[in-house]
Formats: sequence, structure tokens, C-alpha cells
Amino acid sequence: MAFEVHERYGVQRLAEYGYSTALPELRQKALREPADWFIAHAHAALPAAATAAHRWNGRLGFDCEDLLSERQTDPADIVRLIERTYLPTCDYVSTPSQGIADRLQYDYKVKKPLVLYNVFPLLLAGGMLPPVERAVCTVMRLHWFGQTVGPGRGIEEAVEACGMVGDSLELHLRGNPSAGFEAALAAMASQHKVKLKIHPQIGHDDLIRSMDQFDVGLALERPENIGAGLTVSNKIGSYLLAGLAIAATDTVGQREMLGQIPAAGFLYPSGNPKLLAEGLTRWLDDRKSLIDTQQAAWDASRSRFCWDIEQRKLLAVLGSPGHNSSSKIRQETFA
Repeated sequence: MAFEVHERYGVQRLAEYGYSTALPELRQKALREPADWFIAHAHAALPAAATAAHRWNGRLGFDCEDLLSERQTDPADIVRLIERTYLPTCDYVSTPSQGIADRLQYDYKVKKPLVLYNVFPLLLAGGMLPPVERAVCTVMRLHWFGQTVGPGRGIEEAVEACGMVGDSLELHLRGNPSAGFEAALAAMASQHKVKLKIHPQIGHDDLIRSMDQFDVGLALERPENIGAGLTVSNKIGSYLLAGLAIAATDTVGQREMLGQIPAAGFLYPSGNPKLLAEGLTRWLDDRKSLIDTQQAAWDASRSRFCWDIEQRKLLAVLGSPGHNSSSKIRQETFA
């Protein structure tokens, strides 16, 4: 039976269909009408987009948001098979950091990927006051957000650091606590005498504007997670747009971004809450320095790191010779 399945479908097709059970329907949808560009935003959608681009003599794009082969959530062998098969056929591949771009170029000998940072439209900060015009709070309020508030994400490290600084800090987390973690975190916060509050998750369009009540954004990516360590997370882009000073772990991706705007925050070695505490204390002792850092983040977003500017790189590729900027763009997305 296994031999018959292999003969009928082949290893490639079997792997693709095993990775995405909706692939037949996705291919059918992608093939419905012609377009100049077919752009996939997930590995599972890439085979469908490639099929449609070949059928309609269109161009193929792929937004590689993460190194999924390095995560424990996806079958690494299938992810690599898809990448090895389709990345060389793409007219462009985009990545959220230079580190991931270099990795893909090295692994698959593809042409230089397009780096598109995870930054957001200025519209999302509409109505917010710049940091220099905001009311100064007597305590320094730290902010972290994620879909899941859970272990292994650097949160425990932040609690330890806050405990070292003292009661002039508040730690605010936004997201859905994983099972059992909220109680464990509350116990840890109590042990370290940290003022902790967990906020419910909200949509990203509302998230940015909610940040003006905080002072410092925490980006606590773990370097041992290769994919997350190489990327520039959406946290950095969000904090810049909201005008928060940034305290970030010294991963390859976060160093890539903050290295370009060092006035917007500081990096510290992951696993070292003492150095995180020292950086926070400097801002606490010199509130003007904190406001200057927040304003530097705000200014950097508006002068460079926002989607209003970043999108120009993508539009230049889509409007390259042979396809004018008014071309119809078909995007196939599978999440």
C-alpha cells in the first residue's frame, strides 16, 4: 500500500498534502483567475501559489516570516523540502530580517532576499501624543505583549529584574496566560515584591494606541530559539511606533534593528536579569534620559521604521520592468 501511495502521489506531493490538508482547495482557488503576481505568505500556501504562477505565466513571490524548520511546531523535513523546491523559482523572497535573509541565501543559493521589517502604518498611532508631550508618571511602567503569556519567553527574567530595581516599577503583560502560568507568575511576583498586572489580549490595530500609558517596551526574545533569535519581532516595530523606550535581549535580529537606532533603547544578554535591572535603573534615575529615549524611538519610526516607508521596497519589486505598478496582484494566504 505504501508503495502504491508513493507511486501515485510521489514524495513531494505527499509531503505537501501532508503539511496542508487544504492544499487541493487552495490550489483550485489560486487557479481561478490570472494575475501578474501570486504571493504566498506561508509555507503551506507556497505550492499553490507556484502552481498558479506557472499556469498563468505570472510571477511568484514568497513572504518568509520565520525559519519554521528551526521550530518545534512544524515538520522540519517537509519545510526544508518546500523551501528547497520553490524558493529558487521565486521572483522575490522577503524576510523580516537580514539574518534570516542571509540564512536562506546560504542554505538554498537563492538570489538576495528582500528584507521587509515588521513595522506598521503611522495610522495605527493616530491621535497619540509624542513622548515629550505626555504626562510623567511617578513610577516607570514596563510593557510586554504576546499571544501567550507563558514560560520560556523571558517573562520570569523580567520579574527578577524588576525585583532588583524596587517598587518604582510596574510590570504590565498583555496576552492570554497559559494553563497554570498565571498563578506561578503571581507567586514569583509576590516573592520578588513586583507590581504585576496582566491585561487581556486586544487587536493589533488597538494595541499601539494602548501603549501611551507605558514607558518601556520589553522585547525578550530567546537566542536559543534560532528562528526568533534571527528575526526582528513585531514588538520592536510596535514599541517604536508607540514611542516607548526599548529594553531588548541581545539577539542577532534585535541587534540588527537597534544597532541602526541605538538612541531608542538598550540591549542586554539574555539570561542576565541583573544587567536588565541596571539598564532600567539608569532610566529610573534620569527621567529626562528616559523621555529622550522614548522620543528617539518615536522619531525613528516616523523617519524610517514604519510601513509607510518600508512598503516602498516591496512596491519597487512589484513594479519592476515588465510589470507596471498598476498590475493586479493576487495574494494566496494560508494561516
